[in-house]
Amino acid sequence: MKALGYAPSQESSGDLQKSKVVGGSDLCRKALWQWVFTRIEPQRCRLKNDIGDRLGKLIDAEKASGRPVKLVRSRVAAKAVKLLFKELVRELGSVQELLELLE
Repeated sequence: MKALGYAPSQESSGDLQKSKVVGGSDLCRKALWQWVFTRIEPQRCRLKNDIGDRLGKLIDAEKASGRPVKLVRSRVAAKAVKLLFKELVRELGSVQELLELLE
């Protein structure tokens, strides 16, 4: 998440606690925002898979609850990064098993 620009870091000082995103790639953060804006948010353009359905339902629920759209898009992008990481780990596990079979 940090490399993609979506890892929050927490700052605390006395009674004041803040969480903000620092570090990571601005280019990746913008690309993810554009992907959410063009492929997840519009219902007619949504991805026709499990991840697209989950993120679409999340963005619809967040917008219906009255949250600011910029916050909703950022939250959905962060959720997408988490799902991407899980898929990557799952895929690497199956590649590892295949390599072990070939040896």
